[in-house]
Amino acid sequence: MRALVLPIFAVAASIAFARGDTPLPPPSKVTATSPNGHIRAISVPNAGTHVEDVTQHKVLWRLPDWHRAMFVANDGKHLVTEYDGLNLIPTGFTDDLVLLTFWREGRKIREVTVRDLFPDHSILLRTISHYAWGHIDGIDAQGRLRVQRIDGKTFLFDVITGAIRET
Repeated sequence: MRALVLPIFAVAASIAFARGDTPLPPPSKVTATSPNGHIRAISVPNAGTHVEDVTQHKVLWRLPDWHRAMFVANDGKHLVTEYDGLNLIPTGFTDDLVLLTFWREGRKIREVTVRDLFPDHSILLRTISHYAWGHIDGIDAQGRLRVQRIDGKTFLFDVITGAIRET
């Protein structure tokens, strides 16, 4: 049984990474909800992003740009946006490519770059046309952004400061 599971996993992983290189869809409306469901961030192409309190039907603050992926905290003050290419970065990337941006009420408070997460580029996984770097699980109830690097290492970022709290 074990001998059968490993080849099946390898084939499934290969298919997933090959499909992962398909072009991203064109910009469209994106919505993210806080863990407690009281705060929502909405990003609309050519209209920017706003964070609103769902219970009060009130816009709390805005960003001028559209974001493909974002994570909003329960407090309504903090938002994290992800690199537009999501979990894939170009083969010609530089260490200063920003993967995560932490925001407080419309002001940038920290950027996390490739250099911050990948001091050793051999950790990255080569796909057909990009490198896969990992994925973001979201913001947990303790206000930490959970990031899974492609090698399985987990980083927990404090959404208030953008600092790594635990790994």
